[in-house]
Amino acid sequence: MNSVILTAYGAVTFAVCVFFFFITLSNILWLIHTLTIEPKKTGPSVAVLIPARNEALRIRPCLDSLLQQDYGSYQIYVIDDNSTDETWEVLKDYMLRFPRKLKAFKAEPLPEGWYGKPHALQELASHVKEDYMLCTDADTVHKPNSIGKAMAAAGKYGADLITGYAHHLMPTFGEASVVPSMYILTMFGMPLYLIPKTKTPLISHAIGQFMLFRRSFFEKIGGYEKVRHEATEDVKIARIVKKHGGKIAFIDLRDIVDCRMYATYNGAIQGIAKNAYDYLGKNLIILFLGTVAVPLFFFIPIIVCFVNIPWLGPALPFLKSSAILSFYTWALETIDRRLPWYVPFIYPLIFVNTMSALWRGFRLVNKEGGIEWKGRKVQ
Repeated sequence: MNSVILTAYGAVTFAVCVFFFFITLSNILWLIHTLTIEPKKTGPSVAVLIPARNEALRIRPCLDSLLQQDYGSYQIYVIDDNSTDETWEVLKDYMLRFPRKLKAFKAEPLPEGWYGKPHALQELASHVKEDYMLCTDADTVHKPNSIGKAMAAAGKYGADLITGYAHHLMPTFGEASVVPSMYILTMFGMPLYLIPKTKTPLISHAIGQFMLFRRSFFEKIGGYEKVRHEATEDVKIARIVKKHGGKIAFIDLRDIVDCRMYATYNGAIQGIAKNAYDYLGKNLIILFLGTVAVPLFFFIPIIVCFVNIPWLGPALPFLKSSAILSFYTWALETIDRRLPWYVPFIYPLIFVNTMSALWRGFRLVNKEGGIEWKGRKVQ
């Protein structure tokens, strides 16, 4: 009986890793395919919406890059979301220097029941008259063809929402041991190529760093109203788009947008805690099952490659093969997303940090009333 159980365990582990590999490979091929889209120079008008809270030290490169776009018809809208630093002074300077291209606003005090980013974007959207709205973050830096590429993708796929993966910069080891966790979802079970082809809201994904909406559809769904109290407002609004019959395309933005999400290891852990725990629906059962599954499917296979554990007997060939396959999966992801070269060698640490961040999110939400983010509590 023990032999049967061990064989089954080994076979299931190998099957999980095979699935992990092929989902990753299929997504990489899809993202490469989307890189072939040729940017547009002209087309419908675009409003670029940027929420900025305490971004005085980072927003200049973002604004400078957006002011140099090749696309013919666009306007930049920025809102200071009750910052406590010099963000508003920076925005006033840019507004004075580029009055025809950039409009800046000060946000109203945050209403009860709203989180900061959804409220800031909803408030900005109320000023927009353009045909499309590109919601982007203050820590992004755009190549001159950023808007043009997104508009070309919207036309190609007939999409109401274009989003995707930017090129994420991770210059420190601490960041590289945490930030790649954002790719785990699409490596494990989110087939990106199916997002524009299916109607189910479950097969949808979005990254708030870059979301191009058709404005008429954005208004049809009520904008950010339905996700006003969501930490992962980007993913949740994507599901709402699908639920209302909208079409989404998830594309590769690595050649047109750069972003350094976090500057420190602790900041990365806090950010992943805020987003990942909410993405799981704050479900303790899912969190517990994931905590059990990760060691079984990813840590033990690595261990048996270096330590002889005879009692695992019939499971050993499966487990060793699983470890090799997991390494190659992360190697593919590293090449595709231009991650630091050593990421495939530290993927167990990425899993450890991910689970640590999830449990941190659980503790902070349930014991301390929320996760501190930019001076506000997020549940």
